[in-house]
Amino acid sequence: MAKILKVTPVKTPEKIVAGSEPVTVTVRTEMEFHPLDIKLKMEYLLFLYAYDVRGKSDVQVLLNNWDESSISAIPQETEDDVLGKVATKIIAEQQTLSLSLDLKLKMGLLDHRKHYEHRNLRIFAELIPAIGQASKWSNILEIDLEH
Repeated sequence: MAKILKVTPVKTPEKIVAGSEPVTVTVRTEMEFHPLDIKLKMEYLLFLYAYDVRGKSDVQVLLNNWDESSISAIPQETEDDVLGKVATKIIAEQQTLSLSLDLKLKMGLLDHRKHYEHRNLRIFAELIPAIGQASKWSNILEIDLEH
């Protein structure tokens, strides 16, 4: 079983212009692999999600489904926005691995009735093994209710 040791944004913009072209944040992720992972050359997908955190960090709900994995959040105080996502395949071939990925952030249009001075960005990382659980939601089914 793999373990994420550290997630560190190493190259970040000083500011993001709302509604402009995406900006790039370089994120270094340090991982450690179990000897069995290395022996089996276990495949993983590393997902990085960038969040605009407003208030307490939301509870992350990850739906593991290999290359279709997605994340959503259960709001604590206010709803956080996902500003970007990147995924890459990793093969466990050594005990530790340090990898830098570029994550593109897109800050949407802002509510002009509010004043914004800064945003709190946070990166969430998840390693999903090729052999593991898979999950997926169905489409919403609208059903009539009789009273």
